[in-house]
Amino acid sequence: MKDDFECGMFDKLESELIFANVSFSEITRTYARFLLSLIEQGRLDSIASAPLHKLKTLLGDATFYRIINDELLRKKLSSELWGMEKRFRKDNVRLAELIRCVLFCYETEERWEAEGAGDATPIYLYYLILKKVLPDVAEAFIHYFQGELLRKQE
Repeated sequence: MKDDFECGMFDKLESELIFANVSFSEITRTYARFLLSLIEQGRLDSIASAPLHKLKTLLGDATFYRIINDELLRKKLSSELWGMEKRFRKDNVRLAELIRCVLFCYETEERWEAEGAGDATPIYLYYLILKKVLPDVAEAFIHYFQGELLRKQE
């Protein structure tokens, strides 16, 4: 169960994103950039470097419109990520969770709507999966999204 403070922070962020008319794809690309920044800051250094290097490449790819809009390429990269996740699922749970975070960067708005999660944006879901990898990431997550997305809308 989510605590009231955390829930309030993410409800506020989601309201701000909706009010600013930030698109699903921009939220997703910002999530990819945020994950990439965490890797570059060394926040995930405890994860094996070879898979982390591959994830950096895939996150970089997820920030480009052309890749996300190319359905065949997006599906190919998602399939590659699922293969990685399966390989590490038992031996390196934290890495498998991070791979699941990266997988969200390759999702589409159509699939989000079809899943019917009930939230207007995927922002809280993105946070929840990342929280499994970095339990203390809430404040950095919210500040990053507010800075990257909401500042652009002003």
